[in-house]
Amino acid sequence: MDEPTVRRAPLVWWLGGLLLGATQIFAVAVKKPLGVSTQFVVVESVALHKLAPDYADDHALIGADKYRTLGYGWWLDVGLVCGAALGAIVSLRWRPRLTTIWWRVSHGGGVFARLGAGFVGGFLILLGARFAHGCTSGQFAGGWAQLSLSVLPFTAAMLVFGAITARIVYPRVPGIER
Repeated sequence: MDEPTVRRAPLVWWLGGLLLGATQIFAVAVKKPLGVSTQFVVVESVALHKLAPDYADDHALIGADKYRTLGYGWWLDVGLVCGAALGAIVSLRWRPRLTTIWWRVSHGGGVFARLGAGFVGGFLILLGARFAHGCTSGQFAGGWAQLSLSVLPFTAAMLVFGAITARIVYPRVPGIER
């Protein structure tokens, strides 16, 4: 097997962090912190209000008025997907690959096994985000933009458990492509 490599990032980490922070501060000043997981509840609520309005009106969560229309958050989600695709295509960094570095180093298997693992992982992340009433990225970025005290222990825990997870998932450090 070839020595695993990853592509060089298009931005240095600190510049990407500054841009993300500035975007989040702008969002807080204009409307509210950026977040993506709530929009899945909004879509479900809009659909249920059309399919089963009596059930939706009596439901404790989706019966709330704020979950009845698709707003800026939905378009933020659409923009994230479209912007990422456009950015990858314009920067000429998007290349279809059979497997990713994570899959080659840690798991092996075919394309359908990788897609299945991605679907299950995404479902579990979304489920956890809804149980917690928000996602980790929203807590991290939104919390720092608002200078929330709760973000301090959260960030420490996220860094510690992120390092442990990275060590499990990436037993060897991959090289960086030139």
